[in-house]
Amino acid sequence: MTSGKIDKPLIEDNRDDTVSIKYDPKEEGVHELAVKYNGEHVQGSPYRFHVDSISSGYVTAHGPGLTHGVSGEPCVFTISTKGTGADGLSLAVEGPSKADISYHDNKDGTVTVTYLRTAPGEYKISVRFGDKSIKGSPFFSKITDEGRKRNQISVGSCSEVTLPGGITDAD
Repeated sequence: MTSGKIDKPLIEDNRDDTVSIKYDPKEEGVHELAVKYNGEHVQGSPYRFHVDSISSGYVTAHGPGLTHGVSGEPCVFTISTKGTGADGLSLAVEGPSKADISYHDNKDGTVTVTYLRTAPGEYKISVRFGDKSIKGSPFFSKITDEGRKRNQISVGSCSEVTLPGGITDAD
């Protein structure tokens, strides 16, 4: 957590070779989620994310596109403008490649933002309302160049090879 304290999420077995991780934050600010398998971080771990309290009149942003993604695949996040209106909202994505940005007004006080990067690396996402950065902005998103497999864990395999006769241990 932001204070340096450690908290544990709830891990549920989905019984389909996947797990769900649920976390109820107790502090605002930047948090890190370490995901390990057999004591080793899975690719992309630890994941950094910003926790904010959402109340009417404040602009906030949340979603996976603010923290991670895959090159060539769309990244999505949501901006909540409840109680403020969307006028004066601006955003920028800076990084190793140009990002194509599109947005959709959901007509419920939120805006869905989608951006696409063509190169891996760290991208800086700046969200501003009026002339001020919103809380947590700029956000930093790690973009990998691997597909869905980046978050899957490979346990490994074994291959046996029969060698021709006449080979000794010394050989």
